[in-house]
Amino acid sequence: MQRGVYVDILEAREEYLKARRLALKEIKELSLQSKNTGPAVLDDILGENATASIKEVGIVNVPVERIVGTKSAGRIGAFSAGFMPVLGTETEFAQKWMHLCISHMSDEGIRNPVLCYEYLGNFYIQEGNKRVSVLKYFGATQIPATVLRILPEPSDEPQIKAYFEFLEFYKATGLYDVNFRRPGDYEKLMLSLGKDLDQRWTEREQRTFRAYFQYFTEAFLACRGEHLDLLPEEALLLWLRVYPFRD
Repeated sequence: MQRGVYVDILEAREEYLKARRLALKEIKELSLQSKNTGPAVLDDILGENATASIKEVGIVNVPVERIVGTKSAGRIGAFSAGFMPVLGTETEFAQKWMHLCISHMSDEGIRNPVLCYEYLGNFYIQEGNKRVSVLKYFGATQIPATVLRILPEPSDEPQIKAYFEFLEFYKATGLYDVNFRRPGDYEKLMLSLGKDLDQRWTEREQRTFRAYFQYFTEAFLACRGEHLDLLPEEALLLWLRVYPFRD
């Protein structure tokens, strides 16, 4: 029994070292581009609006690509921008990461939802940064999270107007997977799918859309679409002008 645990720890340490190498590579690349090398900090983004209206959303499966930062600055030095671990293997942080790694690789798994804030369609972790790190490292596409939504003040800014349209889209679909920047795009998407905002989506419809959109996003990125000033969901709208969604 002790030998089994020992082997698990060795395996977890090796995985941590691999994750740390990814972190250091990411930091180097971002530094060369003069970009922020750590996770974004929501408190810094909100500034004077830190006391904005907050609404409980509940437990949601959060798309991993929408997890962009932490609520406060307390732990950002331990992670790269992509939540890969930075600290050395002998630190308490690394030991906890490795034990979470062992849980993930065992039948037990990582089941407790993280706690995060959602602002303008992106997520900032309050509790569970290491869980996010481990799950992202192992390729999770969604992470269960208890979500608190911070509502911005209404304005004529396109991103804000688009976000309030997203709130109506979310009521119908329960999806965080698309995050448009321009007003009107959510309506265009629904029309392209033959739906309207008064129709609540079933779980099967949610799963189908997620799967198809994931396929589309992978193809978009394979064509180096990330180098365009275009989000995958915006590219999807262009695609849907010509082809049905199932294609």
